[in-house]
Amino acid sequence: MDSIMIDRLELLLIETAKNGETVTYRQVAQQLELKPPHTIHQTTELIEMMIKLHAKSGVPLLASLVISKIRDGLPAPGFFMLLQEIGLYNGSVDGEDARQFHKQEMKRCFDATALLK
Repeated sequence: MDSIMIDRLELLLIETAKNGETVTYRQVAQQLELKPPHTIHQTTELIEMMIKLHAKSGVPLLASLVISKIRDGLPAPGFFMLLQEIGLYNGSVDGEDARQFHKQEMKRCFDATALLK
């Protein structure tokens, strides 16, 4: 089931990237039709699994397109913490270093999916 959900998440985020947009954790949960309880937690678990897969293959991190409604356009702190853990990011979970990393990663996603239009 998880691999099917990760595939659905990936397709959702590819479409999001093609449109040059971002999406909130809540919107992902709704679009994947996750069932309560803890839909945001389910969403973050799927995102974390997808990050690990993308990190291994070196592709742009589509997870960077999922942002927190309350973090002014940034993903949740867990996004940056996981990237620190797997050696892809060395900085704070907020502030200018997080913003710059996030901006670059979103650009990688937008650039990669521009070829798919």
